[in-house]
Amino acid sequence: MVAMEKAGIPAVGIAAQSFARSWQACVDGWGQPTTAFVVIPHATTGQQPDFIRSMVDDQVDAIIQGLTTFPASRGPVTARKTGNATEVFTVEMDASPDGLNAVNRFLAERDWSDGLPVIPPTPELVERMLAATGRSPQDVLMVMEPGFGVATVEKVAINAVMAGCRPEQFPVLLAAIDCLAQPELNHRDMQVSGHTEAPLILVNGPIAQRAGINCGTSAMGPGVVNSANTAIGRALRLCLINIGYCKAGTGDPNFIGLPTKFGMCIAENEELSPWQPYHVDLGFQVHESAVTLVTVTGPGDILDSGSRNHKDTLNNIASMMSYPGAGGGYWIRGWQSAQVGHTSQRVSYPGPYHPIVLSPSRAVILAEAGYSKRDAQEWLYENCRISLRKAIGSRGVPRDENGKWLHHPELQSLENDQDATIPMLESPEQYLLFVTGGTTHYAHFFYGTYGIATRPVEEV
Repeated sequence: MVAMEKAGIPAVGIAAQSFARSWQACVDGWGQPTTAFVVIPHATTGQQPDFIRSMVDDQVDAIIQGLTTFPASRGPVTARKTGNATEVFTVEMDASPDGLNAVNRFLAERDWSDGLPVIPPTPELVERMLAATGRSPQDVLMVMEPGFGVATVEKVAINAVMAGCRPEQFPVLLAAIDCLAQPELNHRDMQVSGHTEAPLILVNGPIAQRAGINCGTSAMGPGVVNSANTAIGRALRLCLINIGYCKAGTGDPNFIGLPTKFGMCIAENEELSPWQPYHVDLGFQVHESAVTLVTVTGPGDILDSGSRNHKDTLNNIASMMSYPGAGGGYWIRGWQSAQVGHTSQRVSYPGPYHPIVLSPSRAVILAEAGYSKRDAQEWLYENCRISLRKAIGSRGVPRDENGKWLHHPELQSLENDQDATIPMLESPEQYLLFVTGGTTHYAHFFYGTYGIATRPVEEV
């Protein structure tokens, strides 16, 4: 719509009330702040046609006005500083209660925080953070949406300090942003979605111990033992807020949010896992370190206390796949795609990937039964199935001019078989088995939403 406006073609957006601030933030970021829009009370998703018509009919006059009236300026719009220059602010602090909180109040007034107290990012602390990487402070890692903020190494370091990261944790954060920069992460949709989804950082290799990341009991919980996990996950979120301009209620219209959006970072418990580490599955060496990023919603607990054998454990994991949003055989209609920046280019990618966080004891049950990680993935792939007719649904599947399926034509012969089923996910690898946490009878299941990326950790 912004592109149409820039081309001189009048357009009017229709936004639900809860998305109004988000609309304005997005068109600001796209350089067209006066793009017209009208507001309706509710989102149209899942509503009955008559109800949608009644909401839109109430706005017809405003829509016509938006299409026929030259948009009035909202006053001078200050261009965001998206270059590499770093601003330095001076905040006076003293021993009084207000003085001690002066930095946090300064940041809150500018919406530069996640709402929790931060460490003041003084030039000295930022320099110490930058010393932990060989990259130049002005190296650009990516452009973060929806505000098109330029994520330089220095800007990331500032947010890392604010989150409480120590310098030895900074390379993990940089690798996570290297992952986020990959098109298959579809980070713009993650940022502006009303869905409750957030990036999950998975760490492998020696860097986990050097960075102090907890991979044992309560690894995703609060506490001093999890200070590295918390700080790294939080630092990524602060980057998304402050560099990507994805602020709650504006750039981030998430309908209710989740605590997971404050940040999630865990490392694999490679010492207690009976299997080779996840990054080795991908071709890295054991002594190398890597970070994987995957966008997820959830998690859901998998209670495995009643298992008597490995099949019980696998069936308990498989039971989580009954959720309609857990893949649902959508791959039959083709891969997902993501728009690349402010262009017409799109990149296709397989997805979603569902992280299954197994406690070491649950992995041992499978390993003792002779199951490799790949065996377990293939069992889930074969046994987590959905009706082909349900997967196709009312939308159908893309076809060529002769009616042949464009994707997976080898399955078209099953189209009229009411009993035909297909795997919920397209490949076994999409069941991402990751061993971490304390040794207990629980596991966690996250529903993946987009693609996945893994990048090496660069250490000085």
